[in-house]
Amino acid sequence: MDGGVTRVNGHAPGGASSSAAAAGGEGGGIKNHPSPAAGDIAIEEESKKAIEQQLSPEQLQLFAKENQDMLKQYEDTLDQVRTAERSMLEISELQTQLVQNLDIQSENISQLVADSLSTTENVGGGNQQLKKATERKSRARMVFWASCGLCGFLVTWDLIF
Repeated sequence: MDGGVTRVNGHAPGGASSSAAAAGGEGGGIKNHPSPAAGDIAIEEESKKAIEQQLSPEQLQLFAKENQDMLKQYEDTLDQVRTAERSMLEISELQTQLVQNLDIQSENISQLVADSLSTTENVGGGNQQLKKATERKSRARMVFWASCGLCGFLVTWDLIF
């Protein structure tokens, strides 16, 4: 219960209502202050005791409950922020991986384009060589036709005689 009263004490001396004191006004109830010196702690303890004596047990209990509710709300918000942060980090990692994959794909596509151009040139050269080969008389072609003629003659000779 002392932890709850300590958080609220910084706001209660001004005579604010319990909900305004628990909410900490517009700026919120929890602020980052530099750690107090030893003299400041003693003054704060005296102030805390004086305030506790002025407030009824019901008011102290109400302050403690409101403080717990506010703390739970801040913890929930902090959890949401941490979840969002994890999601952002995961998205960043996925984006980095996507960029790397796109770079690899870009390199592969460039290689495919180069291979395609090379293949086109090779096929064109091959077609020209085939055209030249069909235009000139070949010794192998003459041997092929001579063997076909000889085989035909032998088959015919065998059928006749």
